Parts: sequence; C-alpha cells; structure tokens
Amino acid sequence: MEIDGEQYLGPFHRMLGLEIESVGDGRAVVTLELDEKHSSMEDEVIAQGGVVFTIADFAGGLALVSLVDHQIPTIDMRIDYLKPAVRDLRATGTVVRNGGGSGVVDVTVGDDEHTVATARGVFKTSGVAAESPWGTDED
Repeated sequence: MEIDGEQYLGPFHRMLGLEIESVGDGRAVVTLELDEKHSSMEDEVIAQGGVVFTIADFAGGLALVSLVDHQIPTIDMRIDYLKPAVRDLRATGTVVRNGGGSGVVDVTVGDDEHTVATARGVFKTSGVAAESPWGTDED
C-alpha cells in the first residue's frame, strides 16, 4: 500500500531536512542533503552519528508504517557505522517481519558511493492509541 509519508515527518525530522523519496509495501527511502548543521566537525562536513541514526530510524519506521498505517514507536534499534558520512545520504528501510505486536526492519544508509551504516530496528505495531505514540499503559 502506498501512503502519504509526509504526515509522519515530525518537527525534528523537518529541522534536520529529511525528505521522503518513496514509501509503500514495506519499503521506504528517505534522503538528506548534508550541510554544516549536521556535522560533528567545525571545519568539514562529517555527519554526527545521531544524524545517521535518525535517518535510519525514520526510514525503518516509515517502511513499517506503510503496512500498519498508523504512527509507531521504536522499541529498539541497533546500528553499525561503517564509514564516515560526508555526502548526501539515502536510507532504505525494508520490513523483515510484521506481526505479533511488533515489526522488524533492516535499514541501509549510504551515499552515492558507499554504505555508511546498516541498522536493524524493532517497532511497536499494536496497542498504539491514535492520540498517543506510546499507546496504552499495558506491558
């Protein structure tokens, strides 16, 4: 199912400059034009790790949202940083599993030449109330 991913772009995502390239059928592609505000260095653009993590988290969650069609919180995400991110980034999230109240997504973050990080995220897919991203108080 194709969805309008723009509704899931929050203020933090917009502030960073994340752009949705495509989303649907358990896959999402998110891009980011790197500039000085993303850098961990004063004199050159090398994306701070949290920026890379954020694009991975957003692409992973959005891929799963394309299957469940509602906001979902991240339960856990593991990321491996492979190379410094020095060029514009593209993160591709692909759903591995959706079911049983949670979903698992693999994400690759790269530029035009290299993979800079890989990640696997687990997201809560059930018990999420429309008025709260955290859902019910049930364990």
